[in-house]
Amino acid sequence: MKRIFITLYILIIAAFACIIFGVFPVLEKVYKDAYIIQTREEIKGTFSLVMERLEGLSPGEQQQEIDRLQPRFGFPLGLVPLNQAEVADKDLEAFKNGVIVEGGEDQEMAVQRIGTSDWALLMDPFIEDELDTRATRLFFILCLLLIALPALVWSFFLQRDLKKIGKASAAFGQGDHSARVRLSAISTMAFIGDAFNQMAHKTEVLIRSQKDLANSVSHEIRTPLSRIKFSLEMMAGPAPARRDYPAEISKDVEEIESLVDEMLTYARFDREPVKKGELPHQEILSWLFTVVDLEKRNMAPGKTLTLIPLPAKETLLAEFEPRYLEWVIRNLVRNALRHGKERIEVAIEEKGNTLVIHVDDDGPGIPKAQHESVFKPFMRLDQSRNRMSGGYGLGLAIAQRITLWHRGRLEITQSPLKGARFTLVLPLPSSG
Repeated sequence: MKRIFITLYILIIAAFACIIFGVFPVLEKVYKDAYIIQTREEIKGTFSLVMERLEGLSPGEQQQEIDRLQPRFGFPLGLVPLNQAEVADKDLEAFKNGVIVEGGEDQEMAVQRIGTSDWALLMDPFIEDELDTRATRLFFILCLLLIALPALVWSFFLQRDLKKIGKASAAFGQGDHSARVRLSAISTMAFIGDAFNQMAHKTEVLIRSQKDLANSVSHEIRTPLSRIKFSLEMMAGPAPARRDYPAEISKDVEEIESLVDEMLTYARFDREPVKKGELPHQEILSWLFTVVDLEKRNMAPGKTLTLIPLPAKETLLAEFEPRYLEWVIRNLVRNALRHGKERIEVAIEEKGNTLVIHVDDDGPGIPKAQHESVFKPFMRLDQSRNRMSGGYGLGLAIAQRITLWHRGRLEITQSPLKGARFTLVLPLPSSG
């Protein structure tokens, strides 16, 4: 806290000194002429009264009158010859015409010519006394003390909040990912605390997700590795009864490669959604027709895949990345083909500023209680939606991440065909 207080205090004192020694002299110089005029007006009456007492008197009598008047004034009075008045050259003409000007030593006294004589009256009505000097010094000392008090209090609370942030950061770095900073809403460091908490939350979620993912991957990869190990042991022994062990190993390796590819795709989209305007604007209706048509050509016989176009519209601009969004559509369609009995439909709707794509099937559907969990990595449902139907439970998780990356959402409801309906909602670019 000492370092913070000293730094802050020095900065405040420096600013205070700049005001006193920098701003005040400039203001004094700017308003000097106005100050002189005001001063003349204030002392004009005093000069006039003294002048009346001196008119018609000889210089010796004038000096005697000044001596009699001096005790009545709290500042010095005097008589000087015109040539000893020490008036500045710029004020000399005005002085000879009877105007009150600055004169005397250091130009700190007021002087006025007495009538048309060769003498001038000199006085200093604004002499600085010792009391004013002490009061000024006391004022500055009190200012420094009063500045130090709030600076000290502010430094104390700042140091306290910095310690809280440091303590939470240290705990987080040592593995306590639940560590958070608790600061007052009016704290100067509140915005830093909020930023730390947001970062910590995102990191905690990411680490938890990576741990879960690592555990799931180790579980998923154990089965093909066990089969490969078994095949190698059988091949190393006596002549096996079966001769297809190399093919089985190759199949297991392909399964591992497929799992790794899906894992990499899943991890690639573990990031913030793109901002509006960052994705290219492209025509999506013809693009969707091409994607669905390709799946229709490659699907197994016995099932029908129908694309229901957008009514009364042939083109529609959307903001999307074709390669990634194709992965989502392809995964949803293949999922529907895998679990549907006979009919699969892809329908398009335009609702306000969103594009809605439905993928319906007439299969067994998905229980409502499992609508959220189905998007978790390696999550498989029982019965018809199990491992025997293919996949590792990563497809829908990847599809949801890509959708979120497009600033959209993926939902599950019951299909009009009595099966599952997957609904992809994407924002449309504004018409402006």
